[in-house]
Amino acid sequence: MFTLVKHPEGWVEKAHDHQKYVLDQFSGIKPTELKINREQLDEDTLAKAAVVHVVKGSIGIAAANNRLFAMEAGDCWLGYTGELLQWYQEGALELEVWDWDDINAQSIPNIIHGFSDLMIELMSHNTAVPPDPMPGFDFFQSGEVIIKEGEPADAVYTLIQGKAKVMIDGQQVGEAKENEIIGLQAMLLKTTRTASVVADGPCSAVRVNYDKFRSLIETRPELVISTLETMALQIARANELITKP
Repeated sequence: MFTLVKHPEGWVEKAHDHQKYVLDQFSGIKPTELKINREQLDEDTLAKAAVVHVVKGSIGIAAANNRLFAMEAGDCWLGYTGELLQWYQEGALELEVWDWDDINAQSIPNIIHGFSDLMIELMSHNTAVPPDPMPGFDFFQSGEVIIKEGEPADAVYTLIQGKAKVMIDGQQVGEAKENEIIGLQAMLLKTTRTASVVADGPCSAVRVNYDKFRSLIETRPELVISTLETMALQIARANELITKP
């Protein structure tokens, strides 16, 4: 691994230590192998993976077209880089990827927070790049409640992996799928939750509080579109329920 921006002393060594810890968690677990030709990197494919491990070639992370660092054979990072960061490719690649289901759930917070701390430290040191690169991840096992009906609405969630059931009074009234924003209506209206959202199998979500969401809306026009699409989908579901015989 080598950085392309200013970095704190010892940052690379700290990154290598965390990478070793992460790879140890996946020791003995067969990864999925990916071969990617030059300029054919599909970020969506990597975002669905828990951890990306470089076998051959070079791949890196950038923010607003500013390249932060590059990874070589032996390096690894989270598959989902966050909303403000992007993967970039240097030539043909051979990668190994694992899913979160491959390891003990107790290891996941340490893996996530280790990489997040590294990125925050790097970007805080390098003032030319916007801070706050990675949102907060939450992980849920099947049957766990993501949002509870009747509780105050102080945040929204974007479902990154998996799906969830939308429940009212114990009855399923809908389904939340990957990349959908959930809990939006109650937060915007500043009311209590009108429905519960329950994980339907293992899933992960990004939690964004009200102030952060408003800030993102003001600076990220594509998020406005996503918000409107989510609200339209919710209205369509409500209309479908109303018109059912």
